[in-house]
Amino acid sequence: MMTMKKFLAAFALMIGAVFFCLQHTAMASDLPLSKEANGLPLSNRIVSITSQGHTATFQLYDTVAAMEFYAQLPLNLLLSNFRDAQWMFYPPQRLSVTTREAYHDGVKGELSYYAPWGDAFMLYRDFHARDEMHRLGIALSGADEIQPMAGNAVIQQVEPKVFKGETAMHITVTSKGNAVVYVLNDSGASKSLYTQLPMTVDVENYGGIEKIFYPPKKLNTTDTPLVKGANAGTLAYYAPWGDVVMFYARFGSAAGLYELGHVVSGREHIQDLSGTIRIEKDDK
Repeated sequence: MMTMKKFLAAFALMIGAVFFCLQHTAMASDLPLSKEANGLPLSNRIVSITSQGHTATFQLYDTVAAMEFYAQLPLNLLLSNFRDAQWMFYPPQRLSVTTREAYHDGVKGELSYYAPWGDAFMLYRDFHARDEMHRLGIALSGADEIQPMAGNAVIQQVEPKVFKGETAMHITVTSKGNAVVYVLNDSGASKSLYTQLPMTVDVENYGGIEKIFYPPKKLNTTDTPLVKGANAGTLAYYAPWGDVVMFYARFGSAAGLYELGHVVSGREHIQDLSGTIRIEKDDK
């Protein structure tokens, strides 16, 4: 029989876990939302997934499958690792996917569904599959928190914060008829870049993994997070040189490399950017 001392200790741990989840839920609700990614519209539905003290939050697409997934929450499910690239779990009810959400090349931070097995999964590495995967959502925060997860996960709905007239900062990079759209984070460096737009500048290729350009004024890096792991689609600022970096391949991290945001559409065009580019606010 459990003693009173053990009972109180277990109760304290449970309360601490709940408090931790609530803290992360509140933080997630303050994040700006995107309107579109990978050619699919995004909804205002946000979910958080917490395991082993690690939390990732995802903005779901505006699809039937994503809505069916959202309606099943909250859930407490066992995570299974697959090919050291993803953590998967099984929602109680299968989801109704369509060819519109299908894809083969997954990117770290994506939340997806594999219809033949009926599992949802979070990618912590880029992953290619011969079979079709189906998109459910994109990471708003905590993409680097996915890999150390294990055991059970608490999956729950998160209420997005309503901003008074405030929307996420989106920018469009245009070159030779192709457009790349980024959503910026709420950092000092992102705001410094946004206030300088529009601008027309030259773009350069660097290292075979990134395109760089130099804004007229250096960016203020106050309250700007360092990049923990750059992937294709990461937008960053390298303070020592004063250049903005658009990654089209995986990189990692470096001293003085600050995160500005991530791509929401046109990722396939980043590598082809050349010559003069036009960068504008996207207020649509």
